[in-house]
Amino acid sequence: MKQIITLLISFCAFTTSFAQNRPGHRDDIITYNQADRFDHGKPSYNNREFLIEKINRDYDSKIRAIQNDWSLRRHQKKVAIRALERERARQIHQLNARSRHW
Repeated sequence: MKQIITLLISFCAFTTSFAQNRPGHRDDIITYNQADRFDHGKPSYNNREFLIEKINRDYDSKIRAIQNDWSLRRHQKKVAIRALERERARQIHQLNARSRHW
């Protein structure tokens, strides 16, 4: 009985040690640059491209969700998708305008 309890406790300790967060995990917007400091200021070219890709991924998933929604009619889907496409273009345009001013 003691061996089973000891084995169970060691198994739980082993599995919980791998369930911890990675120390290198960062937020999407905060980037760690070569000067060993966090860059919260103006977006660099790579950061801007990363943000554009993130916007595209978000809107692609929203569009897929609308396409897979069986409760909407075809015309309602087209209208909603066009609205999302316009919103995506507006956000990318704003991001490009912000990065030009820096």
